[in-house]
Formats: sequence, C-alpha cells, structure tokens
Amino acid sequence: MKRKIILSFIVLILSLSSAWAQRGVDLLYVHRGDTIAAALHGIERTDHLWQHAGWWNSANIFEALLDHQRLTGERDSAWCQRVYVANNKRFKGGYQNDYYDDNAWWALAWIKAFDLYHDKAYIRTAEQIWIDMDRTGRDTVCGGGIVWHPTKRYKNAITNELYILLSARLAQRTTDSAAHRMYLASAINDWIWFRNSGMLNKDNLVNDGLTSDCGNNNGTTFTYNQGVILGGLAELTKLTGDTAYLVTARSIAYSAIALLSDSGMILTEPRRERVNADLIQFKGIFVRYLAQLNATLHDPHISTYLRHNADSAWVRAHNGHHLYDYYWQGPYVGWTGSGTGAALDLMNAAVY
Repeated sequence: MKRKIILSFIVLILSLSSAWAQRGVDLLYVHRGDTIAAALHGIERTDHLWQHAGWWNSANIFEALLDHQRLTGERDSAWCQRVYVANNKRFKGGYQNDYYDDNAWWALAWIKAFDLYHDKAYIRTAEQIWIDMDRTGRDTVCGGGIVWHPTKRYKNAITNELYILLSARLAQRTTDSAAHRMYLASAINDWIWFRNSGMLNKDNLVNDGLTSDCGNNNGTTFTYNQGVILGGLAELTKLTGDTAYLVTARSIAYSAIALLSDSGMILTEPRRERVNADLIQFKGIFVRYLAQLNATLHDPHISTYLRHNADSAWVRAHNGHHLYDYYWQGPYVGWTGSGTGAALDLMNAAVY
C-alpha cells in the first residue's frame, strides 16, 4: 500500500513537472508575441490600420493582436472600439467593399472582438457581412459556391473557405435555434460543394480556384488556402461531432507541411520569387489555422513544426526592432506591417 502511494506521488510530481515545463515554453512564445505586438502598435496609423499593409491585411493584423490579447489575458476595449469606429464607414460601410473575401476577413476579426469584449455591434457586423455574401455572392455556376466579386464571378478557394469558416463560427455563437440551423447547413453544404469542386487536388492541397468551364485551374497552392479550410473543418467537427472532417483536415495539414516547406522545414510560399503585398500575409494565416486545428488534434509533429518556424523567424527575420520580413528562414531584407502581423500569428500559433 505504501509503495503504491509513493508511486502515485512520483507520477503526480512528474506530471506537474511536465505541465510546468510546457507552461514555460508557452510563456516564451507569449513573451515573444508581446514584443511583436508592441512593434505593431508602434506602426499603427492614425486611422487604426497598419503601415505597409492593405485593407484586408489589416483585418488579419487586427485579428492576430486580438489572439495575442486572448493568450495574455490583457484587454483593451477602448483600442478595439477605436479601430471599429475609425473604419466602419469605409467603402460601403459595415466593413464591406466589393470583394467578398476582404469582407469575410473583417467578419472573422469582429467575431474575435465580440468574444473578447461582448459588444453586440461587432457580432452584428459579422452577421451582416455573412448575409451579403450569402444573398449576393451565390450563384449556380459550377453547381454552387460563392463568387469572389459581384461582377468578377470567379469561383475561388479562399472566398468559399472563408464562407464555410464564417458560417460555422456564427452557428456557434447565435442563440437563435433557427439561425443556428441555417448557419450550420450553409457551412456543411458549401463544404460539400467545395470538396466536390475539384479544387482539392491529388496531393491533398488546395489550388486557387476554378476555370470558366468549372475545372481545377491548377493555380498556385498558396499557403493561406491550405490554412483557412483547416479552421473550417475544425469548427465543423466541434459543431457536429463528425471526426471525418478532422481526417480530411489532418491530410491537408500534413501535405502542406511536407510540400510547402523548404529543405530546412520552414514554411515557404510556392511563389517565393514573386512576392507581393498579398503573399506576405498568407503564411501567418496558415499557421493561425494550423494551430487551431492542433488545439483539437494535439499532434506533436504539428507543434514541433510551428515552434521550429517560430524560432527561425525570431532569430532571422526581423530588423532588430521586431518588424518582420516575409522570409522566416532569413536573411532579413525589409519589413512590412503584413509581415510583422504574420510573425505575430506565428508566435501565437507556437503556444500549445
């Protein structure tokens, strides 16, 4: 009996030691995130968007900062409200322009803001963006799906992935049972359409979109196209309990890690040599949703990969003031707001 008590005590101590060690590693990346978040606030413009970052990029920078606040427990509702008020009347108002994907990025960010600060204006903004996507962005060409733009009727991956994810997150947060069913059905139905569209290729990677005759256009397998769908599938698993979504998500995640990393296992955009303002943001989006998936999978391979990339970027990819370049493997060339926001996503993702 005494021996059993001693063994139980040893197991408890080892378990606590492991948990403390894990917490220590998590805090390392949280503290690194503190540094990058401070740098981002230092390049926040007077209109509460970010230097060297576009409209939709700023939505992702804003979301990365909200994720960091969630991890640290720090709150700044006044800052969040300033961002909202400063930009709510741009373009068509309500965080909407003519690009459905741009709008959805902001909708997802305002859901995060609602989760932190419980201001119903934020969730209403997300709901209105979803309504506009659903009512004006849908047609029957290629059997369904949401188009990229009201007059540029391209069916691409990212717009539909964002619609799936946004629908699922609204389903989780509505208190109205009819609305819950509507959002959930929309997420599931668009996923079924997406899965059958041919955009998910034989390598378990997502190409950019469909041709005019509804075939896979074999467009670049951008990292963010692999990421957002991981978030959507993870949310559908939570909503339905169906682990088949996780099986598909894991296969996409593993393919992306294997095929979209350099020889040193650093995530690298396929069109590395043709960097533009959009591509700079993509990798941060991928790791954000890879980490969200891994919150369910608890896969050590994914955890190790995320931390390996975070360690590389921390050492090799900034200017000394923690404004970040696009190349996480280095060498540092020059910073952007988008690159710095992606680096914050990476540090957030490295927190297990």
